[in-house]
Amino acid sequence: MIYDIIIIWAWAAGLFTGINLPKNQKKLILEKNKTPWVKILLSGWERANVSNVDIEAERDYFSQNKKFLLWVFAKYNNWDLQSFFALNWVNIVEEDRWRLILESWDSRELLNLLVKKVRENKCEIKWNCDVKSIKKLDKLFEIQTKDKQKFLAKNVIVSTGWKSFFQVWTTWEWYNFAKDFWLKIINPTRALVGLVTKEDLKELSWISLDLEVKLFDIKSPKRIIYKEFWPLLFTHFWVSGPIIFNTSNAIWEYLNKIWVEEKSFEKYILENLKLKLTFWSKVPKRVEKFFNLISLEEKEIILNLQNWRSWKEAKATGWWVDLNELDKNFMAKKVYGLYFIWEVVDVVGKTWGFNLQWAFSSGYVCGKSFNW
Repeated sequence: MIYDIIIIWAWAAGLFTGINLPKNQKKLILEKNKTPWVKILLSGWERANVSNVDIEAERDYFSQNKKFLLWVFAKYNNWDLQSFFALNWVNIVEEDRWRLILESWDSRELLNLLVKKVRENKCEIKWNCDVKSIKKLDKLFEIQTKDKQKFLAKNVIVSTGWKSFFQVWTTWEWYNFAKDFWLKIINPTRALVGLVTKEDLKELSWISLDLEVKLFDIKSPKRIIYKEFWPLLFTHFWVSGPIIFNTSNAIWEYLNKIWVEEKSFEKYILENLKLKLTFWSKVPKRVEKFFNLISLEEKEIILNLQNWRSWKEAKATGWWVDLNELDKNFMAKKVYGLYFIWEVVDVVGKTWGFNLQWAFSSGYVCGKSFNW
C-alpha cells in the first residue's frame, strides 16, 4: 500500500497535522510508543498547559530565523487555537502569567479530543512502530521500522520529540536522518532546563522569589543578551524556575549566533557568561545574609555560570533542522515531500504554554499546506 502522507510520531504536533490534512488522502501516523500520546498526558504536569494569552513570536520564541515564525503565527495563533477548543466544547481557563490550562485540569481531555478529530479525518494510527530509517526511492519514501515493517509514502512529516523527555523514550536518531538528506543542522541541546553555577548555593536551597535576571557576556558586559522578571528557585549548585528555563534557551540561541563550536559551549559558558540578579521584592533574611545585600546600595549580585543541567531534566530539545532549509510550509527545499515540524526544527518557546502552541501552529500550517 502507498500512503499519500505518513506522519512520524503521534504527539500533539503529529496529531494536529493529521487533523488538518485533506480528508480524501490516505494518511498514517506511526508512533514509537505502546500508546501514541504519552507526552500529551505529561504536559503541564498532566493538566495540559495548551497555550498562552500573550504571545509575540519574536519575543517568546528562540530561533536563528524569527521571520519564519511570523509567517506561521499569521496563519495560526493562540486565538485560533482557542476557537478550535471552543468549537469542540473544550473549556480552557487563564491562570498566572497568562497561561491557558484545560478547565478540567486533565490532559486526557486534550488527548481524547485530538484522537477523536484525527479519526474523524480518516487518519490511521499504528503504534509500536519504531522507525529505523527513511529513504527516498525515486518519487516515494520508504520507511522501515526496527521490527522490519516497511511503509511507502509520497510525503513524510517528521513531528518527533528529541533526547529530552527521556520518560517517553526520545532519542537522537532524527539527527542522523536529517543528515542523511544533507540538511543543515543547528547544534541541538537541552532546553527549558536549570543552569549550574560555580557558586555553592545549598544554604539557599528551595528558596523561591521574584527577581530580575540579566544574562551577559563579559566580553561585552554592557550588552544584555537576555533579561526577564519572573520567579527563580535556588538549589544546591544550580538555579531553576521559569525565568531560568527561558534564560537557558537564550544561551543556546546566543552561542549559535556568535558561532561558538558545539564542543566549546561548556568552556565558553564557564569562562564568559554570567547572570546578574536584581532583587526588587522583599528579600528573605537568609538570602540577604548569604549575598551580603545589606551592605549594597543596589540589591544586585552576580552569579557565575558553569553549564546547563542534564538532559534528564530538560523539558524540551532546542535547535535541530535550520529553518532556512525549509519552505514556508515546512518542506525541505532539497527533498521534495519531506517535512519537519515542531521540536525537530530550530525553534523553542518559553515555558508555560508556548511550546504546545508551537506544536499546534506548525502542525496546522504543515497540514493545511496540502490543501493550498
